[in-house]
Amino acid sequence: MITAPQTEAVKLIGYFPKNAAVPAGWSASTHVTEVCSVSDCVNSAPSGWIDHWLHNEWGFFNTRMDARLVVPSGADGFTVFAYRLLPSRFVRGQTERLDIKELPVEPLAATFVSLGFDVVNKVVSAYFECSPLSCNYMANEVAVNDFCLVENLEQAVQLAERFSSEEPEPGPYYVLEVLREVA
Repeated sequence: MITAPQTEAVKLIGYFPKNAAVPAGWSASTHVTEVCSVSDCVNSAPSGWIDHWLHNEWGFFNTRMDARLVVPSGADGFTVFAYRLLPSRFVRGQTERLDIKELPVEPLAATFVSLGFDVVNKVVSAYFECSPLSCNYMANEVAVNDFCLVENLEQAVQLAERFSSEEPEPGPYYVLEVLREVA
């Protein structure tokens, strides 16, 4: 695991509850022990989360408490993750600057550790959509860690450039750091 202050280049944009268990039948990479991708294609988000209208413009929550509030009573296996976004988007192999406006996001606690980086698209939804590493089984072609993420920002940027050109899912693509709180 990487310690939380991985890089100054990424900006905290919120928190979200995820169940990271590897689903039955998912076979993108045999060494992956959890699927911690930003996308909810492989591991679903809590049922009805959007109906609470507590999320910000990126589809995340400004506080850990708000993220916990959308998990239905009795739902097991959900953990709150934090997400930091690189202020770039990748379109057809080109990098464009992305302005990220200030959000009232609760500061990241020192108890969060980085699990790695994900590359996700956002085309038709207001929120992030698919992660080719987990959704399109690109983890079979790309070196991923136990969380189905890449280890460093440089590798994630290279993948974003590649995915925006090859389009395993339609682009544009974004790079996010995925962090989890440890007790």
